[in-house]
Amino acid sequence: MSFTCTRRFFAPISVWVALLMPHTPSWGDRLSDTLAALNTHLNGERELSAVELQQATRYLQEDLHQLTTDKVKIQKALYVVQRYEDQRGPLFISASTRGGFPRNPTGGLELERALFTLQQGLIDYAYTPANVQNFFKTFEGAKFKTSAFFPGAVSPPDDPQVVRSPLINASQPAVWGSPVMGHQEPARRPTGYYVAPGSIVIVRVPQALVNQGYAIRVGAHSWDLQKKPTISRLDRVSIVYPITQRDTWVTHPLGGGIYIEVPYLASAGLVTLHVKNAVRAPFFSARTFSPTRLEDWQTRERLHPAPWADFESDKFMMQVPTNWIYAFDDPVSLMQDWDKAIDAVTSLFGLAPVQPKTVLYLQIDVTMRGKANYPGYPQSNYPYNPLKDEKGHSGHWMLRGPQYTDWTVFHELGHAMAFTKFRGETEAVVNLLYVAVMNQKFDVDLNRAFGNSILKKQQISLDQAAITWMVTENFRQGHPMNISNKPGDEVKYQHRGFAKYVEIVHLFGWEALSQFWYSVHQDYMQGITYPRNTDPTDSRILRMSLAAGADLTPLIYFWGVQPESPQKLAKDIHKAGLKPSPAILERLRHYQSLIPMDNEAFRKHTDLMYPKGLGTPKNLLYAEGWYSVWVTQYNATHGAAAHAALQKIIDLYYP
Repeated sequence: MSFTCTRRFFAPISVWVALLMPHTPSWGDRLSDTLAALNTHLNGERELSAVELQQATRYLQEDLHQLTTDKVKIQKALYVVQRYEDQRGPLFISASTRGGFPRNPTGGLELERALFTLQQGLIDYAYTPANVQNFFKTFEGAKFKTSAFFPGAVSPPDDPQVVRSPLINASQPAVWGSPVMGHQEPARRPTGYYVAPGSIVIVRVPQALVNQGYAIRVGAHSWDLQKKPTISRLDRVSIVYPITQRDTWVTHPLGGGIYIEVPYLASAGLVTLHVKNAVRAPFFSARTFSPTRLEDWQTRERLHPAPWADFESDKFMMQVPTNWIYAFDDPVSLMQDWDKAIDAVTSLFGLAPVQPKTVLYLQIDVTMRGKANYPGYPQSNYPYNPLKDEKGHSGHWMLRGPQYTDWTVFHELGHAMAFTKFRGETEAVVNLLYVAVMNQKFDVDLNRAFGNSILKKQQISLDQAAITWMVTENFRQGHPMNISNKPGDEVKYQHRGFAKYVEIVHLFGWEALSQFWYSVHQDYMQGITYPRNTDPTDSRILRMSLAAGADLTPLIYFWGVQPESPQKLAKDIHKAGLKPSPAILERLRHYQSLIPMDNEAFRKHTDLMYPKGLGTPKNLLYAEGWYSVWVTQYNATHGAAAHAALQKIIDLYYP
């Protein structure tokens, strides 16, 4: 196939743009003067002081928006970048910037911060669809050498006239049920092709995609890192080109994978694209359409030269460096395991196995996107070292499968699922996803999966979680759990904070929870909504009881959530035909038998909870700090009070 808009590819920028560079310090306006000053500094004609370089950086920050329409200034800016990289070495590769550098000036690296600002400004402002097509001679060959660090080095294709034809899913139907986080954002579809740094690639799409909200994204790493205190790579490295005509010209000075952004409610179905002058990237497709055969992966696909590899099924997606996978043998089993994990999540929440976009999208990066772990599309919380040679077969858990994941993966996915919760549970019940995945799909014992779901604390079973609650002053006094979100909070990031759900599974099976959240979606579709993080207590207890087929009130009461209008709730429970559960009564009596009745029993419980000792606690109101206080104070009086408090619950619901 040939394109009607073919043009010659021109020589690298250094051949011709050098002729444009004057050796005088004034180019007519502040941005031009700033670029000229940087150029003369790099040439050694006039060295700028640290203060002058800092001022130059401020001017760049204020003026680089001019690159949106000004070809000559784009040429000058690209030339300064080239001069810097030729003389000082690329950012993040040179000795002065390897490993990153502080964002805030601390003395030194003033020139590096100026060039960082300049490179970022070029990506932010210069690389527009109109500029790339109208000024293609300016951009062809314009390569940032720091691309060898991130996202990685790759040469242009040997034959720039070759046209490839990837198939993608260009639909994103409406979400059924209560929406999940980001449900209206575009779905990202890999093509298996890559823009080499400085290459101009032409992407042709069917007419049905033109001016319908579709876009071409070059570079999958779409999170903005500008708030990170250490500059580890350019902050924004993903460029989006809206599709406003059948042929879109795209390029990138760093290079990047080619993805189609499919808008919410799009319905174009499966479409074939035509991509010219792109590099092949490793792409393992486990999609129901166009799957990759294992033989093809092992003999050809994993050996493609682009520095990033895509893995995609209808349920799960990730990007990892090609350096991790060119000797990786079995993506079939890997993706089957990831799909099984997603099946556990969608089943838990009463959803169809295949959603409008992949349920979990993981991405590795040089640094985590925020100060802590965050949900997201993609979820990008796990750093790697681009300079480490993994020799084609990384042992990272992404490539080992969900049964080896860090527990935070499903914790953050829980936030993204945006499901309903009791008050105060936001940072607790999201850990239920890990339990569901491991117990249902990978045959991990329920108690072991429960313990591992937060910080891999295998020693915490349902029994131990119950003890951690029964030894507290709030339990002894008949109070609910503390949900203050302050030190002393008894729910967030704690097993006892979501043990009620695991207890329901233990007694009534996973189907009880699945049916409950399915009913939430059904209600949503009928116009009935519940606050996601403050679902009204009595209504929630009633609806959960209906799903389980038994009165769950005493169980939920035991785990620190008390009815707000107990008499009305009891009437509603009775009206629904729900009866007290003998199994719950048995569990309450079992827990009563576990209460530490004196200091010696409390010490044994403490030793089990903290087998390595209590150490030096940071705060005496929670975790080791709380235990360090009570390990000397707890006595038989406290044990008797806890026993009486639980007996009161039993008497209330089982008179």
